[in-house]
Amino acid sequence: MDTEARQTADRLAAILESAVDGIVTIDAKGMIDSVNQAAIEIFGFSRDELVGRSVNQLMPSPACDEHDAYIENYLKTRKAKVIGIGREVLGCRKGGMEVPLYLAVSEGRHNGEVLFTGILRDLTDLHVAEERARAAEQLASLSLITAGIAHDIGTPMNVILGYADMLRDSLSDPKDRRRAEVISEQVRRVTDLLQTLLNIARPQKPVSVSVRVAEVLDHALEFFREKLRSRQIVVDRRYEGDPEVLGDRDRLEQMFLNLIVNAADAMPKGGRLTVSVESTSKDGIHISIEDTGYGIEPEALGRIFEPFYTSKDRGEGTGLGLVVSRSIVLDHRGTIEVESEVRKGTRFTLHFPAFERASRTA
Repeated sequence: MDTEARQTADRLAAILESAVDGIVTIDAKGMIDSVNQAAIEIFGFSRDELVGRSVNQLMPSPACDEHDAYIENYLKTRKAKVIGIGREVLGCRKGGMEVPLYLAVSEGRHNGEVLFTGILRDLTDLHVAEERARAAEQLASLSLITAGIAHDIGTPMNVILGYADMLRDSLSDPKDRRRAEVISEQVRRVTDLLQTLLNIARPQKPVSVSVRVAEVLDHALEFFREKLRSRQIVVDRRYEGDPEVLGDRDRLEQMFLNLIVNAADAMPKGGRLTVSVESTSKDGIHISIEDTGYGIEPEALGRIFEPFYTSKDRGEGTGLGLVVSRSIVLDHRGTIEVESEVRKGTRFTLHFPAFERASRTA
C-alpha cells in the first residue's frame, strides 16, 4: 500500500473510530470483523472480546438463536427483514442487561467477501425522556384535578375534623368516643390523599447531593422492620460495593418505602424480600426489589403506573404510590422496570446513572 492510500485508510479509520454511533461489521458467518469505540461503550465488551467472535453475543434471546439462520436465509433468498431497513431492536450488554437500540444494516463487499455493517444508536436516554414526558402529562392531569378539589374539599374536611375531635373529647362512653375517632381517622385519610395529590402536582425544587444507596435502603427497611417480621418476611440484602447517586435522599427513601410496602402487602402469609444493589462503571447503578408474593396479572401489568389504579382491596390503597415512585426515579434520570409472574412474585428493577456520570451531566 502506497503512502497516499495508507493515509486515506488511516483517515477513514479515525473517522469511524470517533463516530458517535456504534459501528459493527460482520462477515457472512456472523463473525465480528470490526467495532468502533462507540460500539464498545454501548455493549461494555472490550475490543478483544468482540472481534473474531459471533455477533450473537450482542443479542438477547430469541434473536441470538435465530440470527445465524436469518443470515443464511437472506443470502439464499435476498429477502431482508433488517438489512437496508432501519428499526428499533434490543441489544445485550456484557452481563446480560438489555439496551434499546436503533439499528441500520447495510450490505457490502470487501475483497470479494460479503460484509454487513450495522450502525447502532443507544436509545436509552431517548426512552427515559419519552417516559418522563408521559409522566409529566399524567402529572399535569393530576394538577388539574388537584386544583379543583384542594379548596372545595380540603376546607370542609378541616372543619369536619375539628368538630369530630371536639365531639370525641366531649363524650364519656368509650364506644361513642371510638366512633368519633373513626370519623377523625377517615377525614385525615382524605386530607392525606389531598396532600399527596398536591405533592405530586406541584413542581418540586430538586435537591442534588451525594446519596449512598445502600444506606437509604437499609433505613427504609428498618422503618418496616416490625411489619416485615410480623408477617414472617425474610429480608435478603445483596449489596455489591457502596455506590452513590446524585439526588434527593428524602425522595429516594420515599420511593424505596413505596416499593417495600407494596412487596410486603403482596406477602401477607410470609415470603422473601430480596433487595439487590449492583454498581458498574459502564451501566451505572442497578437496584432490584423482589418479592415472592401474589404477583401481578398480565392484564394489570401495563397499568400499574397509572394514577389511581390499584389491585389492592377497596380502601387499602390510593393507586398513587407507584405514580410517585416512577416520578422520583425519572427525576433522578433513572428508569424503572417491572417483571411479575402470578403466584411467584414481582421484581422492580431500577437503573440510575453512576455518581460520577451524574455529577458531570448535572
